[in-house]
Amino acid sequence: MGEPELEYVRCNLCQQDETQIFLSGSGPLKFVRCRHDALLYMNPRPRMERVRQFHTQFVRASNLDYFSGHRRDVLRREANAIKAIKQGGTLLDVGCATGTLFENFSSRTWQLYGVDTSSVGVDLAQKNHKAQVFCGTVRETTYPSNFFDVITLLDTLYYCPDPYSELVELRRILKDDGTLAIEIPGYKYSLIRDKGLVCWLLDRTWIRGFMRTRHLYYFSPRCLRLLLEKAGFKVVRVLPEQASLGRTGLLRFLNELHFALARALFWLTKGGLSIAAKEFYLAVKHDCTAKTVGS
Repeated sequence: MGEPELEYVRCNLCQQDETQIFLSGSGPLKFVRCRHDALLYMNPRPRMERVRQFHTQFVRASNLDYFSGHRRDVLRREANAIKAIKQGGTLLDVGCATGTLFENFSSRTWQLYGVDTSSVGVDLAQKNHKAQVFCGTVRETTYPSNFFDVITLLDTLYYCPDPYSELVELRRILKDDGTLAIEIPGYKYSLIRDKGLVCWLLDRTWIRGFMRTRHLYYFSPRCLRLLLEKAGFKVVRVLPEQASLGRTGLLRFLNELHFALARALFWLTKGGLSIAAKEFYLAVKHDCTAKTVGS
């Protein structure tokens, strides 16, 4: 018999295996919630080889608009938030796709690096942005320790089979005074938007995310902070962000309206309540040494 298609994993935060089922699909895939820290993750899930195969084909000729026009406004705002802290240096974009983020960083003041498993994305990022881009994963590279001034992980962390180990490696290659920037889907937004009535009204399907995506994790603000702290980071700023602008007409208007409302609510509650489609975190190295897995 060949290798099984699915694998079972423990909670990436506490390494425990005590969960309750959050959502079951028609097949064997499930989303579960850890009883200890409430991390929401797929378990069982496709084996790492299958996840890697999906990522290598994520950027393709038929969907290049998503990585350019649909993401450009969001990436510009996030780049401005980074440049308010760092005015130049070495920047690594993990999961850089076609390199649209690089448009916001001048090659005169920034040395641009990228990592992506899609050869199509890597070729375009290198060709269009004069960036040094590696085709593969961060842990397959040979970057030296304390090398990067900024590392970005935008709309990517929830695809990582082992987010904790990924963050530990990023901490190693980030300078002591460096900045880590992470963008993830808004937790409350995802629970409402990716399944149920809202999903049906907008997309004519009861489930858009979860089993129909390759998202392996859904991070609440608390869980993301716990994960970052465990890996040796401290969050210094959080910003609400907007869903990708791929729709037109009424749906584009609703997107803009929702973002305006989410941003106002976020500021009024001083970050206590977020219904934003995306959340953008800026973090720095914490004084403590990152703990080992299972500690």
